[in-house]
Amino acid sequence: MSAHAEVGRADQRSVYLLAAVNLVTLGSLTAPVVAAIPLKIAAMLPEQHRATALATVLTLGGLAALLANPLFGALSDRTRGRLGRRRPWMLGGAIAGFGGIAFLAVADSDPAIIVSWVFTKTAFNAVFAAAAALLADTVPPRRRAAASGVFTAAAFVGTLPPLLLAALFPEHVVLVSFIMPLTALVVVAVAMTVPDRADAGFARAPQGIRAASFRVPFPKAFIAVWLQRLAMQLAFTLATAFTLYLVIDRMSKSPVEATPIAMVATLIGGAGVVVGAALGGAWASRIQRYLPFLVFGSLGLAAGATVRSIADAPVLLWAAAACGGLAVGTYLAVNLALAMHVIPRQRAGTYLGLLNVAEAFPQVVAPLTAAALLHIGPADPISGVADNYVILYATAAVIALLSLATLPALRHTARDLENNTGTTTPLHAEAGAPSSRM
Repeated sequence: MSAHAEVGRADQRSVYLLAAVNLVTLGSLTAPVVAAIPLKIAAMLPEQHRATALATVLTLGGLAALLANPLFGALSDRTRGRLGRRRPWMLGGAIAGFGGIAFLAVADSDPAIIVSWVFTKTAFNAVFAAAAALLADTVPPRRRAAASGVFTAAAFVGTLPPLLLAALFPEHVVLVSFIMPLTALVVVAVAMTVPDRADAGFARAPQGIRAASFRVPFPKAFIAVWLQRLAMQLAFTLATAFTLYLVIDRMSKSPVEATPIAMVATLIGGAGVVVGAALGGAWASRIQRYLPFLVFGSLGLAAGATVRSIADAPVLLWAAAACGGLAVGTYLAVNLALAMHVIPRQRAGTYLGLLNVAEAFPQVVAPLTAAALLHIGPADPISGVADNYVILYATAAVIALLSLATLPALRHTARDLENNTGTTTPLHAEAGAPSSRM
């Protein structure tokens, strides 16, 4: 076997291991959200206080993730040691995250649940940040779209095992919550074999948390990629909001009848994301053309949201979910690959952490935004109920289309990729200095 083939096989193994880390990390956060935390709150508080308490816990956890990911990414940029730059944060985050789940399992008050969940989210976001940065360090430019597709798809797949286990063993939800964190410890231990060269020709970043967090130049291409992810994540979150209520109101279903219809829509959309990310990323990597996939993602999500806005039957809802899922999966994979191309490699943790803010922030604000949009304008023209789903999902479609406005800022990057030159800042570039090509 040639040396080039050996390197390619090693790169592929690293991608799959890091994707597995992404899978088990998101899976570790799924069971507590969908079952363990709601059940604990329901057992402790009266019915009239449950919704507020759950919303508080989840919102504070979301804010912790929003802050933790860029912070740990920046800190990993500056870490030097025998284990490398990223691997210590992956391992430490997985161990601390398991401890957080254990703390959550024995929490017997609302404050204890809040503290344990914020700690758990913070810890596992160290794993997210380090794994994404290590992916950027490891994968050569021509393979980044394919690698990003696998990495993105794995995250969505990671939500399935805990959901299935929680459904099969509803009386043992607390134990189910330990399965993925325990698996994460094993997977991260294996992923410690992924090469993580602490220096590898990278210039040492400025010292101190303050420098790591705030001395960050923002090249035009990175701003465009960041705004793309913000717009598409917000559009996707709005386009999938209140699906259960849509089925109840539009299709005259009881909650019992509506639940499986909404669940199927969610599964179809998730499957679409996985397929879109894996296939779209691989195709973009093969032909080294990214902008057409971004256009497809924007138009596809807008089309899916538009169909959902007029859906009055399960088939239409499921078609909208498939269209939107395929589109957003393709978009997110290519967007991540573009981000890897336009950031300075020695600051990958910092920049990818900031990119994660564009993905996490809409998840914090979208629920309240969606609720407000439902009450704008007259009654829903299809169902006649007060909640106007047309306005909600049409807004999602418009936001998806607005992401196209960022494409002119990426033409130079796209041209370099097509010419197989790439735009990643050279390894010897001074830390923190913006690339002259951006």
